[in-house]
Amino acid sequence: MCASVKYNIRGPALIPRMKTKHRIYYITLFSIVLLGLIATGMFQFWPHSIESSSDWSVQKRSIRDVPVVRLPADSPVPERGDLSCRMHTCFDVYRCGFNPKNKIKVYIYSLKKYVDDAGVPVSSTISQEYNELLTAVSDSDYYTEDITRACLFIPSIDLLNQNALRVKETAQALAQLSRWDRGTNHLLFNMLPGGPPDYNTALDVPRDRALLAGGGFSTWTYRQGYDVSIPVYSPLSAEVDLPEKGPGPRRYFLLSSQMALHPEYREELAALQARHGEAALVLDKCTNLSEGIPAARKRCHKHQVFDYPQVLQEATFCVVLRGARLGQAVLSDVLRAGCVPVIIADSYILPFSEVLDWKRASVAVPEEKMPHVYSILQSIPQRQIEEMQRQNTYTLPLPRPGLSSAF
Repeated sequence: MCASVKYNIRGPALIPRMKTKHRIYYITLFSIVLLGLIATGMFQFWPHSIESSSDWSVQKRSIRDVPVVRLPADSPVPERGDLSCRMHTCFDVYRCGFNPKNKIKVYIYSLKKYVDDAGVPVSSTISQEYNELLTAVSDSDYYTEDITRACLFIPSIDLLNQNALRVKETAQALAQLSRWDRGTNHLLFNMLPGGPPDYNTALDVPRDRALLAGGGFSTWTYRQGYDVSIPVYSPLSAEVDLPEKGPGPRRYFLLSSQMALHPEYREELAALQARHGEAALVLDKCTNLSEGIPAARKRCHKHQVFDYPQVLQEATFCVVLRGARLGQAVLSDVLRAGCVPVIIADSYILPFSEVLDWKRASVAVPEEKMPHVYSILQSIPQRQIEEMQRQNTYTLPLPRPGLSSAF
């Protein structure tokens, strides 16, 4: 991140109790994480706060003829994530001083295919999103091919979607990395953590001291000043060109668009709509669409069919409720549409919350106050609402990463 980067003076201080040297490394960590997200399109909902990625070349990492590594059943498994880790306790800053001007360097492990004793792959093929993320980092000035000069290490093991992983065996594969050392200075990316029935809010793969850039952290699993909370990617808004809308009143004061909500939440929303009529719109999955119409891009209210995510632009406030997972892709859709998110998800760590002042662009409502959400929103002055709309539609106080930056 360029030294000339300036944060909005109204934004929060960045990790005020962290020592300066550790803070610098955290800022750079943030830059590298952000760089990867921009490259994969995962940061679509702040389209004007980042530099264009059109000049970045994306070269596919070949998955053919990669070395095969067999993991015996008794291969070592790392300890579970150390929740006590902070930059000054688990991050080795002394690995980061071997380069001119203290420029932090990142090493990406070569791609390998890990299989168990029976020859069954430990995980699925590397995803396009993770491939592009690695390519963006390797094309930047942060990257080094010399493992002895690296400050951060990124595995080529795709952990974005826990559903595609064999948890124990994936942990064994991590432990095989040449510089693993309990995960020290290793950066892992995960978008969809947990699995049924509990849906943990952080990656279940044992990772010891490794840093985690994850979607869906809770206050119980997030290590402040060490992990990085990232948005959950939504292909729905990423693939649709939504026109910008200026601040001001919209057709609906409050809108809910999520499907498969908990029945208790659905009842609360139905009661809310009954009280406030056409000012509130509660949408659900469409059940009577014609064949060939993609259901994911439609929402329904009774017999009315709405295009999604376009309908979000017709609302002033949009509800973002927790689902099976705490982090929800609808947050990306809502922000991309310029609707003010109303976040009803207790303990959720919002994306990049250490550097973004979410109070300027969203409203957080405790789950127990959900029945009163409409009156809470009505109490917000119109001028403040329009300011929040501007923050979402144009820019939030987000640092701009420089690909050639150095400290």
